[in-house]
Amino acid sequence: MSDEVDVRVARRLRTIRSRHGTTLSSVARLAGISSAHLSRLESGDRQPSIGTLLQLARVYGVSVGELVEEQDDRIHRLIRAGDRRGASRGREGEYQVLTSDRSNLMAVRVSIDPGEVTLDARHVGEEWIHVMSGPVTVTLDDEDIVLDTGDSLHFDSAQPHRLRAPRERSADLLVVSAASTLPAHHPLPRPH
Repeated sequence: MSDEVDVRVARRLRTIRSRHGTTLSSVARLAGISSAHLSRLESGDRQPSIGTLLQLARVYGVSVGELVEEQDDRIHRLIRAGDRRGASRGREGEYQVLTSDRSNLMAVRVSIDPGEVTLDARHVGEEWIHVMSGPVTVTLDDEDIVLDTGDSLHFDSAQPHRLRAPRERSADLLVVSAASTLPAHHPLPRPH
């Protein structure tokens, strides 16, 4: 991420947690990360992975878009081809949330840098991955599944999963995640 985006995401994470009136340790426990890691994310010392943002969004009951970018009051979201505004750079590559903030369905354009591996993710719901350019290896519950350009994979996202790009080139994906009717953890209550 750029320094400006790092600062904005860190500030949003702190603000949302403060709005909920909860502690680092309780949010970290619900998100399945350490308090120290969450503290580094909130201070801007670490860049959040896509999986971590998904987990934090579910804990807070917000969209990933609300965690990483300014909010828009419109009920639709239009992104023109080639529009990279709103794209963020994380530890493992670049991602851009494509859906509106009010959707139960989240679509994210992901570009994983050559040789990078995402952190393990696990959340209630479903996930669909489509490889726009690959290959990419999806580790799903300790099984490696190699997907190439044009391949798709649909799975129960409660299974631990991570993505790995080959050493030689990046992998470009469309990841669509749908939350189940049940929360991943008991999320924090919405602030008053």
